Amino acid sequence: MRRDGLVTGIPLLCIAFAMFAATFFFPFSAAAADDTPSELRQVIRVAGDNWFPPFEFEVNGTFQGFNVDMMNALSIETGITFEFYPMPWSEALKALESGRVDAIQGMKYSKERASLYAYSEPYFTSTQAIFVLKDNYSVFSLGDLQHRKIAVQEGDISGEALQRLPNAVVLAGENQEEAIQMLLEHKVDAFIGNQITGQYLLQSDGQQDKVKLVGDPISPTNYGMVVLKRNEQLLEPINAGLRKIKTNGTYPKIERKWFGEYIYPSTRNIRGMLTYFIIGLVAITCVLLIILWWNFTLKRELKKRVDTYKKTLGELARKDRMQSLGQLVAGIAHEIRNPITSILSYAQLLPTKYENKEYREFFAQHVTGEVMRLNRIVGELLDFARDKPPEKTTFAISETVQAVVLLFHQLFENQRIVVRLEVPESFVVWADAQQIKQVLINLFKNAIDAMEDGGHLQITAYSDGPHVMMTIEDTGEGIDPRDLANIYEPFFTRKAGGVGLGLSICYRLMAENNGGIEVESKKGTGTKVTLKLPGEQGESEHA
Repeated sequence: MRRDGLVTGIPLLCIAFAMFAATFFFPFSAAAADDTPSELRQVIRVAGDNWFPPFEFEVNGTFQGFNVDMMNALSIETGITFEFYPMPWSEALKALESGRVDAIQGMKYSKERASLYAYSEPYFTSTQAIFVLKDNYSVFSLGDLQHRKIAVQEGDISGEALQRLPNAVVLAGENQEEAIQMLLEHKVDAFIGNQITGQYLLQSDGQQDKVKLVGDPISPTNYGMVVLKRNEQLLEPINAGLRKIKTNGTYPKIERKWFGEYIYPSTRNIRGMLTYFIIGLVAITCVLLIILWWNFTLKRELKKRVDTYKKTLGELARKDRMQSLGQLVAGIAHEIRNPITSILSYAQLLPTKYENKEYREFFAQHVTGEVMRLNRIVGELLDFARDKPPEKTTFAISETVQAVVLLFHQLFENQRIVVRLEVPESFVVWADAQQIKQVLINLFKNAIDAMEDGGHLQITAYSDGPHVMMTIEDTGEGIDPRDLANIYEPFFTRKAGGVGLGLSICYRLMAENNGGIEVESKKGTGTKVTLKLPGEQGESEHA
């Protein structure tokens, strides 16, 4: 029955319906309402959203939904008559504040609202959600809605969540269906509203395939009846009634009617699933144990093979150094013989010219110089033969290059190789000087082997930001393009009697000194090797 915007809940014809519903649906006697003394019965005017399914909605003049059934059940339990006033949600809030109604039958809790209204004991958990169109891949959470258009229901609690998005543009609809329609018509980027109501409306209109939920649920909180703070005493009998319908089985029936019920698996199915789960768990555990045992065995065997490989590699590396050392000794024998011959000659003349002061000064100066020269050559040979970790220092790369060129001086002359140096004395690098010298020795030796009939060897250095770049370019026979990908691999060589560790050692030493090596070559035209060396600032970087 409708009268001036109200729908009477229990009076007249509805009382008969309520008594029938109490007998048929609820496990308690309809006499509960009849036994209430007439002087204790009262009428509470209750406002509700006229289109908020499945909680409350009006169809053909009938107000129905989860909240309406809750009020009817409370009416039977407490003897209170509820007069329903369906209206738009924003109007319901104004009606409560103005005193045109006494209560709102269902409202989501928030601290801001709790400062204005008194809540009954909660009888549901309400959750807000973000709805976007299916083809939207730019909104994943509430934070993504800044600077975007958002539809909400006028007066809905979603407005509180949007206070955290000061740059968002909010468009309000009279009800949630109108706000959802804005989303479907591409007028907004998202709709924020009650999750259950949004899904209900989309499914009712057959639009669920066009919209998706994104992000986490927004503030799931309690939901209950509200009155103004000054009318808080109205909630005492309502709270008592809520406790009763929750314990006597009425509430689960109403909840199941409007929201459905989860179908739990039978005990037999649960036991079967548990049995399969245990069997699967045992099988997986056995497989994991086998894998762990096999992995342990493989690791032990791998460690053994790696140790053997390292030992073999070390022996071959020493062999390669000794072969190179033998070639160097043969090449610099002339360099050693010259200072020895000079020292011998000066020493033989010393007895006859000892009284000659000028000769004594000449002897002291030149013999000392020749001895220092011999000492430097021997020291360089020992450094080349010695295997040690890098000891980085700052040094001029030009001095190192010149020292290596001096070691190969006789070999260059014997094979008619012309050497050109363009290495500025100002270029300083941060590395192990002896290891860089070993790299240069290996590269020079490769260049000499590639130019058996003579040629040119060009050594050039230039600056490249934080690095010093040095190129060693020869005019030898070059490298076959098919072999370029394998030149750094240990034991790979095309030389007769070669070990194949020269470039492998160079690659390792350059890496240990925070540098790099790159080889370019064309068969028949020569080879160009580029070394990348850390510059002087490397000292501070690696200190």
